[in-house]
Amino acid sequence: MKIALSSALTVSLLLCGCSAHERIQNHIPANASVYDDSEGYAVLSMLLAGAGQETHAASIRINMVTHVESVSGAHSLEDCLKVPEEFREAANDYERRAKTALVLKKKFAMRTPYDLVGETRILGSARKPAFTTDKDIAEKIANGAFYLSPVGFDANHTHAIAYENYLCGNLCGWGGYHLLVKNAGRWEEAKDVGTCTWHY
Repeated sequence: MKIALSSALTVSLLLCGCSAHERIQNHIPANASVYDDSEGYAVLSMLLAGAGQETHAASIRINMVTHVESVSGAHSLEDCLKVPEEFREAANDYERRAKTALVLKKKFAMRTPYDLVGETRILGSARKPAFTTDKDIAEKIANGAFYLSPVGFDANHTHAIAYENYLCGNLCGWGGYHLLVKNAGRWEEAKDVGTCTWHY
């Protein structure tokens, strides 16, 4: 019942200001395993550390089901960027982990409050959305949800790759792949490597 209520809330919030949507489908896998990687949660928490400033939301909404990697297309890792050799092992681990959906738990370490919400996919239409004000757009952005991947690591857990996507409706959102290195016990974005980001 809790998942059904979260899904309904997600639907109503994602549709705010988006009358161009035709329908919504719920895609929560019936027998999905739990994502239980403490180092993975540390990386994802670091990526979401500034999410409140990006979205201007009082509470961060995170899709409770991890992103499943597409084998082709603009948002697949290999099609999106040339993986540096030092990240090859992490990339292989990422691609293996991202083949199946996993259920996230409340194991994020963030100062900003957050909620895990049921996965929803919006199927858009060809019609253009109605004119909206800056306030409507800000509200729409604030009510989106983050879609995250499991984190891929090398054997020494010094290099990592993760996918982060923020969806807030039709033609609203951003995302990218993050290549990270562990420095003095803390994860940070790798410098001087290629990146792949997008804006809807």
